[in-house]
Amino acid sequence: MFLTTEFVLLLGIGFVAQLVDGALGMAYGVLTNIAMLSMGLPPAQASALVHTAGVFTTGASAASHIYHRNVDWHMVTRLGVTGVLGGILGAWILSNLEVAAAPICC
Repeated sequence: MFLTTEFVLLLGIGFVAQLVDGALGMAYGVLTNIAMLSMGLPPAQASALVHTAGVFTTGASAASHIYHRNVDWHMVTRLGVTGVLGGILGAWILSNLEVAAAPICC
């Protein structure tokens, strides 16, 4: 197996960011995005990598909570339905929003 320098660097970034996230409960995305952007990765690729990692870590967390019977399924249903509807509405608004109507920030 041949490990490239970029892969080892990304592995180290993920490890350190996860240590901080585990200790504080936040900042994984911020730390990894900043580090990957400073490496020269395009913003879309950095964001995709962070979100891909988030899918797996969130899945592992969910599996652990389900295994330990630490889930209020009534609450999951309520939050899941409203979250999906909010996601659909937000995606629809953003895809139909004129660029000129978008607020300019920063």
